[in-house]
Amino acid sequence: MSNLLPPLPQGAAPGSAYWNDWYEKMRTLVNNTLRGIAWTTITGIPSNVTNAQTTAEKNVVNGYAGLNAVSRITKGVDTTDDIITDSITKGLVMKSPNGHYWRSAISNLGVVTWTDLGTTKP
Repeated sequence: MSNLLPPLPQGAAPGSAYWNDWYEKMRTLVNNTLRGIAWTTITGIPSNVTNAQTTAEKNVVNGYAGLNAVSRITKGVDTTDDIITDSITKGLVMKSPNGHYWRSAISNLGVVTWTDLGTTKP
């Protein structure tokens, strides 16, 4: 049996050899697809699609900042753009020399306050 799926049998009675062959090829195609498709069988990838970065590129120059177990980056942030927090309950958190974490907040008048979050990282 060829791996090519023929056109749907026209003018042939269901249950005929043509229908049975078509059904079997369709069933095989669906079952094989459900098991997964090997990357090696994918062809014609558009030029604007690139391969994912490898774990070897994690935390290296021109690589990407990896995430730790709680989905936080483990590298610093260096930007010339704004860092914006739209939440009124979350914001900039800093750790003081005595091990306490402090969260900043700003009022509608622009007054910045700091809240002691204790020694457990939020």
